[in-house]
Amino acid sequence: MFPAFSTAALWRARYKNMAKKRKTIGVITTDIYETYQRNVMRGIQREAAAQDYDVVVFSTFLKAGMWFGYLAAEQNIYNMIQYDRLDGIILMPDHLMEFEGSRKLPEILKKRCRGPVVVLDYQIADFPCVMEEGSGQLRPVLEHLYQEHRITDIACMTGMEEHPHARQRLQSYRDFMEEHGLPVKSDRVFYGDFWYNKGEEVLESLLQSPEGLPQAVCCASDNMGISLYAACRKRGINVPRDLVITGYDSDSGGNVLPHFLTSVVKDSESLGVNAVRRLASLLEGKEIPMTQPQDRLAPGSSCPCGIGWEESQADHLEEQFSQAGFGFYHECNFMMEDGIAMRSLEECLWKIDWYLRFLGDISGYSICLCQDWQGSARDNEKYRREGYSSQMKLIYHRYGENRCVDLQREFPLSEMLPSLWEERAQPAIFYVTPLHFMDRCMGYSAMMFEGESSDIPSYYWDWLRNLCNILESMRRYLNLEKLNESLTEAYLLMERNAVTDELTGLYNRKGFVLYTRQQLELAVREGLELVVLVADLNDLKGINDCYGHMEGDYAIRHAALAIRAFLGQENSLYARGYRTGGDEFAAVLAMRISQEELAGRMEALEAYLEEINLRSGKAFRVSASYGVSREDPVHTDLNHLLQRADQLMYRAKQNYKREQKRKT
Repeated sequence: MFPAFSTAALWRARYKNMAKKRKTIGVITTDIYETYQRNVMRGIQREAAAQDYDVVVFSTFLKAGMWFGYLAAEQNIYNMIQYDRLDGIILMPDHLMEFEGSRKLPEILKKRCRGPVVVLDYQIADFPCVMEEGSGQLRPVLEHLYQEHRITDIACMTGMEEHPHARQRLQSYRDFMEEHGLPVKSDRVFYGDFWYNKGEEVLESLLQSPEGLPQAVCCASDNMGISLYAACRKRGINVPRDLVITGYDSDSGGNVLPHFLTSVVKDSESLGVNAVRRLASLLEGKEIPMTQPQDRLAPGSSCPCGIGWEESQADHLEEQFSQAGFGFYHECNFMMEDGIAMRSLEECLWKIDWYLRFLGDISGYSICLCQDWQGSARDNEKYRREGYSSQMKLIYHRYGENRCVDLQREFPLSEMLPSLWEERAQPAIFYVTPLHFMDRCMGYSAMMFEGESSDIPSYYWDWLRNLCNILESMRRYLNLEKLNESLTEAYLLMERNAVTDELTGLYNRKGFVLYTRQQLELAVREGLELVVLVADLNDLKGINDCYGHMEGDYAIRHAALAIRAFLGQENSLYARGYRTGGDEFAAVLAMRISQEELAGRMEALEAYLEEINLRSGKAFRVSASYGVSREDPVHTDLNHLLQRADQLMYRAKQNYKREQKRKT
């Protein structure tokens, strides 16, 4: 059984007043499950709550190397943003600018935003920006190496030469070395890629250097530190005995090594706080002081401190082994299988509702699908790849303990999300992410947190991929059901056509062979009688020869209607009529019937023909010769009954001919 909530009552309760007074700011970003983005979002929500702003985050999950169609479907989420409905926007473009489809965003923002736009940690012309300022520096690890371990020969591996963060972190290295009277040598400075591709190259250069390996290499990202560590391990170079390696960001990537990197935990929350403060100062027309970031050292075992895994990763353990996180990755999590096993969209949504518990302490959740999300059942190449339908379906909505599944609930895309515009006691943050399968756009979902605290799970992308795959499976199932219904209808039509006489609508000879056998079995099984009528249309050849085949068809059709008069209202296996030849007809009843009722049916047949002849004004009469037999089918067979009826019909036919001969 599924939870029973009144749909109408829930919507009335949630949308009493659409005239919302609280300001709403948008955040455009990507990869919200990553450590950096999650930390920035914590700061944004904390400060937005302090300013009494609602926040709606539009995020993709983009990774280099993804198939182009998949990337396009992810970036499609930006097409649902209604810029004129937002009071201001924070743009986090760093990762976005790596992808072609997102590079148009600055121009779109210039044209369509009615409020201020603040760019976070990136320089874009015509927009105010909030940079890392004091944050983003390598000083904490450099001080640790110099003061704690007396290391003075330090190389630096920064990012791409043109990247502002790479330049900033390299400058912090140069400043520290100069302050302490340590030489900065050109063969000790390397440009990497902030990723895992340059470690081998940098290590080779160091080994080829006349001075050999330095005491330490300070990397401007954990990813580059990992790549350098992997290169050392391949060459048999021991970390930290032969070479100390440090990272930056204290990203989750550093958790996969046997040696966990000594790194810097960047105060990204302060960056988020300052972005909201800068936007608020533009919205409110007053100066709001910025907060100063506080980066801190995260010692690991890649330096002589030798801190082990448990201690170095203590901050990550709580989430990794929380009930929600541990449960989601547990071998007994059957979210995908449970969702795919459902056989209706409503059942599927209630199953998804159950698995929302893995997302932790959320305040609400919504699933919005395009009107055409199912696509075409007959043409799998026709589907939406870009944009969203002007009317969206809010098929699932949860707020607190209230849940609603409503497959008919619609709202205009211009609202983006109906719950954005409701009155609430406290501000909220909404994470809006795309729902798609490969390049097929289905809609979007929104996770909601109220108040100051929200922490989107690091595994949210995996949860969402499960949701997308479940919806795609349901879409295919529903379309297969449609096709199956169409094929069943087509088969039944073909079957009817195969056993039905086109001129009269009675069953034809094939139908006679098929259904009379079934009628015999029915009569035996239920202890019924079989009544067989055999009729022959009189003088059909003469009508065709004298008046033409159209008149002959007229006579055939009315002979068939006379058979239907004999059958009465019955239209089932218990009573069926047949055209068994050109002018030959039959009717078979499987029922217990009195002699008086049988006589009444015969009279109905004759009365129909008499009436049609009176009204037709034709120069000829439509008449038929017939014979009727009846018996318990247990003591006889159908052929015997047919022979007896046929004999009776033959006698009637002879009588008709003699009568016609006498008249002439």
